[in-house]
Amino acid sequence: MGSKLSSPNPSPPDTSGLTTTKFIVGMTCSGCSGAVTRILKKFPGVESVEASVADKTVFVKSRGVESEVMLESLMKWSESSGKNVEMPETQ
Repeated sequence: MGSKLSSPNPSPPDTSGLTTTKFIVGMTCSGCSGAVTRILKKFPGVESVEASVADKTVFVKSRGVESEVMLESLMKWSESSGKNVEMPETQ
C-alpha cells in the first residue's frame, strides 16, 4: 500500500527579499481598485496587491520591482482616469 507523506507543519512562504510599497490612490469604486490591482499584478515579482477604496491606499508586496516603475505605470493610469496617485516618502 502506498502512503501519502505530508508534512504536519508546512513551510511558511519565503518572504526574504520581499518589500512592501505603499501608494495613495484616489480610488472611488471597485472599478478603480480593480484597475490598479490589474496594472500592478502585471509586474513580474509582484506577490500581492491590497487595495482599499475606503482608505485610498494600495500596498504592494514585491520582490525585485522598483517602486518608481510601479508609480510610473499608476501615473499613466491616473492621467486617463483623472485619479490622483502618490507614493509617500516614508514607507
